[in-house]
Amino acid sequence: MKFKDLKITIVKVEGQCSRSKVGTTFFIKNAKLEIPSGQNVCIFALGSILQPISAAIIQSKEGEGILNLLEEWQCPDPLAKVIFRIEELDPENVES
Repeated sequence: MKFKDLKITIVKVEGQCSRSKVGTTFFIKNAKLEIPSGQNVCIFALGSILQPISAAIIQSKEGEGILNLLEEWQCPDPLAKVIFRIEELDPENVES
């Protein structure tokens, strides 16, 4: 099965979160998580976006994917919300 590749970026942190920083970027390539060296991702925040990530990597008809519904997703922590942007990568410009 072929999967879409994604780029996930933390675009905003509302409140005091000691585990997430704005600008942190990680990738999903061929259904595998890739976190660049020196970057960290909070396991609770990551857990909150696994379902949309799982839905987004599955090939869908143009305009019918989950990323067509929302551009940003958030961690549910009411005291330190982390806002993620999930983007589909162009398959022509992705390194394997």
